[in-house]
Amino acid sequence: MWFRKLTLHVAFVAACTAMPAAAQISAQLFDLSLDGPSLFVWPVDSFNGIRLLGNGTSWQEVNTAEGVYDWSGLEYWLAAANSHHNDVLYTFTAVPQWASSEPNDTSCKQGPGTCDPPNDLNSDGSGTDQHWKDFVNALATYSQSSVSGHIQYWEMWNEPHNSFFWNGTDAQLVRMVSDAFAIIKAVDPNAVILSPTMGWINRSSLTWASGYLAAGGANYMDAVAVHGYVFQTQNGVKTDYPETMVSLFAPYQSLLNSYGLGDKQIFDTESSWSLNGHWGAYSSDPDLQAAFVARLYLLHAAYGIVRLYWFEWNDPSDGTLWLPNPAAPSGPGTLQEAGVAYQQIYNWLVGNSMPTGCSQSGTVWTCSITGAKGYLAEAVWDTSQTCSGGTCTSSSYKVGSSYSQYQTLSGATVTITGGTVPIGAKPILLEN
Repeated sequence: MWFRKLTLHVAFVAACTAMPAAAQISAQLFDLSLDGPSLFVWPVDSFNGIRLLGNGTSWQEVNTAEGVYDWSGLEYWLAAANSHHNDVLYTFTAVPQWASSEPNDTSCKQGPGTCDPPNDLNSDGSGTDQHWKDFVNALATYSQSSVSGHIQYWEMWNEPHNSFFWNGTDAQLVRMVSDAFAIIKAVDPNAVILSPTMGWINRSSLTWASGYLAAGGANYMDAVAVHGYVFQTQNGVKTDYPETMVSLFAPYQSLLNSYGLGDKQIFDTESSWSLNGHWGAYSSDPDLQAAFVARLYLLHAAYGIVRLYWFEWNDPSDGTLWLPNPAAPSGPGTLQEAGVAYQQIYNWLVGNSMPTGCSQSGTVWTCSITGAKGYLAEAVWDTSQTCSGGTCTSSSYKVGSSYSQYQTLSGATVTITGGTVPIGAKPILLEN
C-alpha cells in the first residue's frame, strides 16, 4: 500500500458465517513486510515469509539505466531472508523514468513516470515490451542463481487500480504479465505467479479487477493477490473494524468465481490498520491494535486465505508491531502490544484447524478451533466493547462445560470459574 488510503464504510451484517478452513492452518499464513534495513532488527519468531516492495528492489531502483542493474538491495534481502529461513514474495512496481512513456508525469507516487507504461508498449498491448522483458529476465535469472536465496512468489504489480501506481491500460498490463509469466516459468518452473493486486477495499478496485480479468488477465496467474484493508468511511465517520472484511470479501469472491478462479489460492499481500489514528480507534489505541491483529488473522484463517503479509513489522505509522530504539538501532527495540498479539495468534492457530469457521451472533464473534489429541478451543470477542487509555470494557459470556481455561493476547492463562468469562474487543481463547 504505502501511499494509498481510500475509504468506504460497510456496516456489520446481522449474521454471518465464514467458510470453514478444515485443513490444518499453516505457518505460511503469517508473513511480514519489513521497512529497512536502517533502524531495524530482524523479527525472530512467529512468521514465515517476507514481501519485497521497494526498499532497494523495485524496477526503477534495480534497473537504473538500460542494461544497467544494481542488485545490492535485492541481495541484502535475499541473504537476510535465507539466513532466517523465510521465503520471499517479490512485488513488481515503479517503471524506471528512462523507460517510461511519460517520464515527466508527476502524478506518480514513486517518482516521475513510475506509474506510466513502458515506452515500447502500445495502448493495445502491442509493441516489443523489451524493456520489461529484459528486466524480468535479469531479475528472475539473478534470483535463481543467487547463492544467498531466491524469490519463490511473484506479485505482478502493486495496486494497479490506483492510477498513481499504474496509469496504463488493461491490455498493456495483461501483455506485461503474460510476458513475465512465460519468462519466470522458463527460469524457475516452480515459481508461483500471483495476479497484480486486486484490492477489495472499494467499488472502483473491483471494477478495475473485472476489467483486467476480462482483458485476459485470468490466464496468467497461479494464485490471486489482494490487499485486504478494511478502513472505511460512511456519513463522515471513519472506522477500521476487522470484521468489515466479511462484507468486502463476498463480491470479490463472486468476481473470482465468474472467471473460473474460485479454486485459486488467495494471498493477502498487504493489510493492517491504517495510518495510526487516522481512521478510527483501532488504528490509534494499543489495546485495540492488538485486537485488530488477532481478529484479522482469525478471519483470514476462517476464510481459507493462505497468506497474510502484515504491513508492516517496523513502520512507525502503518501497522506497527515493533519499534527500534533510536539510541541503539541494532539493539532489541520495543515489541508493541500488537506484536505480542501477533505472536499469540500464531500460537493459537498454527497446526490447528477451523472446521466450522467463524460465526457472529449480535456483537459476539466466535471461531471454533480443533487440534491434535482432542484439543478443542474457541476464540471469542465482542465488537461492542472497546479500549481506551489502558482500560477495556467487557461483557459476560456463558462458557460451554468443555472449557476449563482461557488464554489472553498478552500470553496469560486464566482458569474459568462460575461458567462465565469476560469478553471484550480483544479475543480470548477458550480451551478444554
